[in-house]
Amino acid sequence: MSDKVESLVSVIIPVYNRDKDVFSTLMNIFENSHRPIQLILVDDGSTDDSLKVLEEFKKRYKSDNFNVLVLQQTNQGAPAARNNGYRKATGDFIQFLDSDDFLSAEKFQHQIAMMNKEHADFGLCDFEMIYTDTGKRVYHSNAEKIKKVIRTHGSFGCGSPLLRRQLADKIKWNTKLKRNQDVDYFQKAALLATTISYTPSAWYTYVRHGNERISMTYDKTNPVYGLRIKSLLGIWRHTKNRFHLLLALWNLTLSLSRFKVRNGLK
Repeated sequence: MSDKVESLVSVIIPVYNRDKDVFSTLMNIFENSHRPIQLILVDDGSTDDSLKVLEEFKKRYKSDNFNVLVLQQTNQGAPAARNNGYRKATGDFIQFLDSDDFLSAEKFQHQIAMMNKEHADFGLCDFEMIYTDTGKRVYHSNAEKIKKVIRTHGSFGCGSPLLRRQLADKIKWNTKLKRNQDVDYFQKAALLATTISYTPSAWYTYVRHGNERISMTYDKTNPVYGLRIKSLLGIWRHTKNRFHLLLALWNLTLSLSRFKVRNGLK
C-alpha cells in the first residue's frame, strides 16, 4: 500500500431550489475516485426542500476523508454563494460546480497529475453538454479555446477548470454580474495563471434543462460588457499577461459599442 498523501480537493456547489436534482450531483462527487475531498454546499435561500436534502446527505455520507460542510445564506445569487463557500475552503485544489451537473470519477486524478507534471495552477479539460428535453449530447473541446477565451468572450464551462488554491486566492466571483459570471471568473483566472495544463477528455457534464433558455432570462437592454470591463481592469496590476488582457478589454469595448449602435444608445 502506498503511503502517498493525496492533495485535498475542495468542491464548492451553490444550491437554489434544486431539491429534485441535487442529490444525484452530491452522489456523483461522493463516488469520485479521489480522496480526500471537502464538499462545501451553500444553500442560497432555497424555498423548497433543498436544505433538508443537503443536511441529510451530510449526515449520511460525511467521513474523515469526505468532509461535508453545509452553509446557509439569504438569497444573493450563485456568485455570492461561491465566494462564501470559498472562504471555508481548505483544499490544495478548488473545483466549482453547479448543483445539477456532474464530474467524471477520474477528473481530479488526471487533472492533478497533469498539473503537477507541468507545474500548472490552472487545469482544463473538455466537457459534454446534455439537453434534457431532447437527450442530445454535444461534445465541447477546449483545445482551441484557451487563447480565444483569454482574449474574447468564450466559456470553458463552469466545471471544466480545476484551480490551485494559490491562483483561486487572487480572484473573487463578481456578485454584480447577473450572467456570464463563470466567463468573467475563469477568464480572470486564465489571465492570472502562470501555466494552463490541458487534458483532452470530457470529464465534466453540463446538464442543460429544456426550460433554460438564455433568451428568456437575459435582459437584452442591460448588457454586461461594462461590468465585465471593470472586472477585468481589477486584475491589471496582478497579471503579467497584459497583452491578452488588453485584447480582452478591446473586444469587450467593441461589443459594447456595437450594442449601443444597434440600439441607438449613446
